[in-house]
Amino acid sequence: MLTPECLAWEQVERYRDRTFRRLKSRRVQGAPSALNFINDVGFCTAFSRHEHLPCLWVAICGERHPRIPVHTHSDYAIGLTWDLKDRLPDRRQVFYARLLHGKPSLVSLEYLPYFYRLFGPHGREAGSGALSLTEQGILDWITTHPPQPTSAIRRQGDFRGYLSKARFEKAVARLQSLLYVVKTETAYEPKFTYYWGLFEKTFPEAARRSRRITREEAARKILEKYFRVALCARRRDLVSIFSGFDLTLMAETLDRLVDEGVLLAGARIAGASGSWYLSRHAMMTSY
Repeated sequence: MLTPECLAWEQVERYRDRTFRRLKSRRVQGAPSALNFINDVGFCTAFSRHEHLPCLWVAICGERHPRIPVHTHSDYAIGLTWDLKDRLPDRRQVFYARLLHGKPSLVSLEYLPYFYRLFGPHGREAGSGALSLTEQGILDWITTHPPQPTSAIRRQGDFRGYLSKARFEKAVARLQSLLYVVKTETAYEPKFTYYWGLFEKTFPEAARRSRRITREEAARKILEKYFRVALCARRRDLVSIFSGFDLTLMAETLDRLVDEGVLLAGARIAGASGSWYLSRHAMMTSY
């Protein structure tokens, strides 16, 4: 059992070794175990190793601090991660977008409605997700057409004449991060490309469920799940991880979780700086 009076950073790391699957005995080895892992943690990064987040690539390596290989194109773990981050979303088994820490991320279908409610078009504060003319034009095209590859949207949307490929793809990436559009398919022939469509048409059940969820409930579900998986965090860690999270709503949710005994506030961890929130449930779990 972990207790806040004697908690050390190495104990946090050992807890995360199991929940983040940073152990050879628990590592992800294929599509079924990857889906199980994502469902277990609720949400994770795909490739980006982050101190306070589970990561699919790290879980495939089964190590706490795996090294990025020099030749990534021939590396087993990188190759499997790349395959899974395309295959599972294409099957609609998980959701893929740039969400956590602004990096490519995977979200389970259970938690997708909460993310859409909190970070999607209908959940953000007015003005926080304003679109540029270019982004609005791309969105209008995708709204009125079936899923198409990036190149076709750019060509048929008549953006090529005044918009560079880099700026166009940046606009599509922002629409994805704001949960307007999603990757619907990965094609490898005749060349590698993604197809794009509307979130609400691609994940209609998640969109429907999100409308029955309040922002307060969505915030609570996401933060409570995070702490069960990661054990602890400082507020600045949460702000960095969940970019776009309304700071007032975050503070109110953390206070509510503390008042209800779900979290312990103001904890200190030997070997780590700052004031931490700790999951009381996780602290009662022995590993």
